Amino acid sequence: MGVSVRIRVEVAGSVQNEDAPQLTEAFARWLVQDRSVGPHVEISRIRSEADDGAMSAGLVEWLALVLNSGFSAASLVYSHKTFRASLPPRVQSAVRLVVEHGDSRMVVEAGSAEEAAQITHLLMGTGLSGQAPGPAGGTLSNSGADGDS
Repeated sequence: MGVSVRIRVEVAGSVQNEDAPQLTEAFARWLVQDRSVGPHVEISRIRSEADDGAMSAGLVEWLALVLNSGFSAASLVYSHKTFRASLPPRVQSAVRLVVEHGDSRMVVEAGSAEEAAQITHLLMGTGLSGQAPGPAGGTLSNSGADGDS
């Protein structure tokens, strides 16, 4: 059994955050097709609660990943970076990757090697105390999850 982590796409700035669930779902499909990530993770979709009277749950809010041997945090960061580059130019700079493991959370902004190293530390449960800016603009926090599931 591997390490469990939750990820989602977040949209910042002037682009509407209502696009985030569709982008999270699109990123899930992207990860499945990415040969450096897909074979090393099991992906489950965490959907929003069903609206009153609705028969099924809402849009994808989070992706739950179970990371198996051979997984590389750098591959996840690179996959998100290339996914973001495939988006329309007005959306690219607004898209962030949110990674949660236990009570720790990280926002990947630049897709840098430093952020990949920070995710590795997050997954290992080391180096997180309070909130500290990452060297490439990412933010690490152990303030807890926002309760979406």
